[in-house]
Amino acid sequence: MRWVSKMARGGINKALVANAREALIAKGQNPSIDAVRVELGNTGSKSTIHRYLKELEEEASTTMDDETLLSQPIKELVMRLAAGLRQEAYDVVEKLKLSYEEKLTDIDNENKRLKVDSIELNKQGVELKDALQQCEKEIDRQDAMLRELEIKQTEYQQNESRLSQLLDEKQTHIDSLEDKHRHSREALEHYRQAVKEQRDQDHRKHEQHVRELQAEIRTLNQTLSIKQTDITQLNKDNSRLISELSSCHKDVVKLETGTDSLGAQVKSLETQVHALESDKHKYYQLSETTEYENKKLKEEVNNLLQGQQKITIQLAKYEAEIAVKDDVINRLIEEKEKINLRAKEKENDVQNNSTTSS
Repeated sequence: MRWVSKMARGGINKALVANAREALIAKGQNPSIDAVRVELGNTGSKSTIHRYLKELEEEASTTMDDETLLSQPIKELVMRLAAGLRQEAYDVVEKLKLSYEEKLTDIDNENKRLKVDSIELNKQGVELKDALQQCEKEIDRQDAMLRELEIKQTEYQQNESRLSQLLDEKQTHIDSLEDKHRHSREALEHYRQAVKEQRDQDHRKHEQHVRELQAEIRTLNQTLSIKQTDITQLNKDNSRLISELSSCHKDVVKLETGTDSLGAQVKSLETQVHALESDKHKYYQLSETTEYENKKLKEEVNNLLQGQQKITIQLAKYEAEIAVKDDVINRLIEEKEKINLRAKEKENDVQNNSTTSS
């Protein structure tokens, strides 16, 4: 490393290049310009190193050519080395010559084969040219068909757009009908519930009223029976009193000359008779009133039964209207499905045409 430190201080010189060259030769490496420069620590220009190396090689050549400077053993060694090198070079040349001849033969064979291939390729080129012309004609025809398909596709797209718009309108109409149907169902369900509740309420009221009327009828019947019994008893009493009155009249006729006390008794008896007749008239009026109320109750029961029948008929009408609306909605849904099916068929036709054109 001594020569490296000197080089770092004052640049490279011929001695430093010579030392680096000998060091590389001692390592068994080729003393090239780059190797010497690396050995010098990557310093010095390549042109300078090249100049020094050339001078050193010329000096070494001059030294080796000067046979007078060599001893006899060295000369013999050099001669043997030279003979060996010449033999090796000759062997190498012979091998290279044989290899070259073999390669030349292979190249000739390959050249012949390539000529045959070239002729075949020329034929294939002519055929490909004809095929290319046919392909160009076919491409022109396909282009014409493609333009026609594009025109048809444009028409199909327009039809599809129109059908899509119509389908959207139908869908909007169907949605509107479905909303109306849903609202109608909800209103009908609400009405059914209200009618059911009202009907149940009316039925309960009717049953309660019927029970009350039946109780009143039973009460009135009992009262009427009691009154009939009283009337019968009064009739009996009246008959008895009439008999007594007749007897009294007879007694009065017989006793016209009787005392004032007997006249007073007669007047009292007459007053009692009038009172009994008045009670009889009242009992008859009460009986007639009871019969009138019974008849009125029967009419109210008939009216309630007729109202119940009207409600049943009205419910049947509502159910028939709902069935008609359900039928209309089902027809609209079937029409919608048919429209969707036709639209899908149009889309499939367009896709098939596009696939055929591609």
